[in-house]
Amino acid sequence: MCGRRRLGAIGAEIENAVAHQRALGLDTPAGARNFSRFLATKAHDITRVLAATAAESQAGAARLRSLASSYQAVGFGPKPQEPPPDPVPFPPYQPKVWAACRARGQDPDKVVRTFHHAPMSARFRSLPAGDSVLYCGNDKYGLLHIQAKHGRQWHDIADARWPSAGNWRYLADYAIGATLAYPERVEYNQDNDTFAVYRRMSLPDGRYVFTTRVIISARDGKIITAFPQTT
Repeated sequence: MCGRRRLGAIGAEIENAVAHQRALGLDTPAGARNFSRFLATKAHDITRVLAATAAESQAGAARLRSLASSYQAVGFGPKPQEPPPDPVPFPPYQPKVWAACRARGQDPDKVVRTFHHAPMSARFRSLPAGDSVLYCGNDKYGLLHIQAKHGRQWHDIADARWPSAGNWRYLADYAIGATLAYPERVEYNQDNDTFAVYRRMSLPDGRYVFTTRVIISARDGKIITAFPQTT
């Protein structure tokens, strides 16, 4: 902006001189020489302003680059990522052990499991690839919410439709991990600033079983809930 103002001032001086040609005596040799020197001076001024503006821009870019590591440190850049699961059907998937939570939400900030999530984008909102943490939470988010509101759904799927999955948490572990790492569809809800992430789950022989829906915060990727859908 400073460079633009300086160029504007130089332009105004030239326009003012041209507007008063008669006073400059351009029809005389001396007046013509004076005006020529005036224009040469202004041309030099313009070159100097452009050079100074370019130097300021380069210095500003260097300062921004020097700040990049600081932005990453406070969460504006990539975070350490949990590696995604292989994009294969459930067997021979090896689920990770989930941390235990005390009842009644006594440790809502305890980490149960950390998942990798791919870059998310829907409508005007986006979230770079990073970590999605499943916390113990309470009745509104996290593992305690999933157990209370959707535990029966996961159990029924694991017991009746996918018997090789074993414990429903093993199936949920795989389904959540695969859905976040390899989403097939992403929707954004502006009302609560969340992404709904979907992926179809099939048996090793290709038969469709259910679709996983995982709701995460669009701000930091925190897992709000996750459940299977069969319709």
